[in-house]
Amino acid sequence: MIRCFDSEDIQNVNPTIDPVRDLEIIETEMMLADLESIQKRLEKKKKKSLEDGQLEILEIALECINKGENLDSLHLKFNKKLLNQTGLLSIKPKIFVCNVDEQSLASGNKYTQAFISKFGENNTIIISADIENQINQLDKEEKINYMKMINLKETGLNILISKGYKILELDTFFTSGPEESRAWTIPRNSTAPKAAGVIHSDFEKGFIRSETVSYSDFIDNQGWSNSKTNGKMRLEGQRLYCKRRRCIKL
Repeated sequence: MIRCFDSEDIQNVNPTIDPVRDLEIIETEMMLADLESIQKRLEKKKKKSLEDGQLEILEIALECINKGENLDSLHLKFNKKLLNQTGLLSIKPKIFVCNVDEQSLASGNKYTQAFISKFGENNTIIISADIENQINQLDKEEKINYMKMINLKETGLNILISKGYKILELDTFFTSGPEESRAWTIPRNSTAPKAAGVIHSDFEKGFIRSETVSYSDFIDNQGWSNSKTNGKMRLEGQRLYCKRRRCIKL
């Protein structure tokens, strides 16, 4: 979270408000932490225990840091799983949260404009922590009325969650039974067996096929029985993907 507002009531360690500078300081600190970690792992004694892929990543990362370059190029050369195993902070997905005052929430301010012009808007969201704090203290009906009053369509928390799922390439699927309904997080474009495995590994191992119907057909036909009777349900095998507005019976 980056400060993007003026206030005499909240102290700042720096004499001026500069979100670009603040983030560059954070990124430098993460890179220095990565440098220390890489140097330790590339010591002769520990170097022998590294796999070839890990060794190559660390050596390239060390070269980039020594040249003052960021580590984004690693994403073009190595897969996500291999990169995650390194534990390097500088290559982890990032969301930049610009914290503004209430007046700047709708369209930002000079600080957010400078920040976005430098780091882009794809990974950046604008929220007001003060407003979020007020919303969290209200009950459901009061929250709705307050958000209408200040013309806020979505809370900062929901925006942050949505942005996080998008950047991390995640999706949510829901299971529903007689006792409960529950949400599960899965990688985007997961197959039905992989999604079932999130619930329990035995479901993935024993998966053969599943019944599926579109959400609109499911609602129009009032459930599985009529969907099947009216020819809207079909059987799918291992390559069935979990997509939005798709109902699957495992």
